[in-house]
Amino acid sequence: MNGRAPILAFLRTGRWFAGLPPALQELIVQRATVERFVRGQFLIEQGTSPKGMYAVLDGTVRVTRRIADGRDLLVHVGSAGFWVGDYGTISGQTTIGSTMAETPVRALFLPAAEFERIVDDEPRHFRPFMNLLLDRYRSAFAFVAELQGLPSEARLWRRIEGIASFWRDGAPAGTPIDIPISQGELAQMVGLSRQRLSTLLGRLEAQGLIEVGFRNVRVVA
Repeated sequence: MNGRAPILAFLRTGRWFAGLPPALQELIVQRATVERFVRGQFLIEQGTSPKGMYAVLDGTVRVTRRIADGRDLLVHVGSAGFWVGDYGTISGQTTIGSTMAETPVRALFLPAAEFERIVDDEPRHFRPFMNLLLDRYRSAFAFVAELQGLPSEARLWRRIEGIASFWRDGAPAGTPIDIPISQGELAQMVGLSRQRLSTLLGRLEAQGLIEVGFRNVRVVA
């Protein structure tokens, strides 16, 4: 995926980017640079000033949030086509989580200063960027409600579906999706014990919805 044209074509397979005005799509790719990260390197570190937005082109990243007791809780696992850094870039506030390369990663980077230039030159471009942030807010709001209201099996399945939906962008319908996540991390994300999670994963597997492997959940439904 060398050169701007292949990157533009790839990003257009994603839901958010595909919905942008073509002129804005081209501006983003023109004003951005391609950066590479080794495994374990931060793209974004929690509590720092916003640098800009990243679109993962190759590789896998992990989004975490450090809580009061010092633990880093896994929030999301993202692959090619995943955008991150929108909160800090759009709000101008310090970052609220960290994004680290789980594998070697190549990403398109739109600096915060270039974002400001784009929306200053054409204020109508601000709303499409805001839509990305609002979509994340809607998902987070729904998950908080489901965490309290849904039975644990339904809550687990909704969380797995939510992660898989990001990975499905641009993939043919019905393509199995492999999520590289351990059972411990998944249990942490949905507020279940390891033992309870294992039981529920077995039920979902028996229904033909997933296949469970070593540090991997394949979504087949």
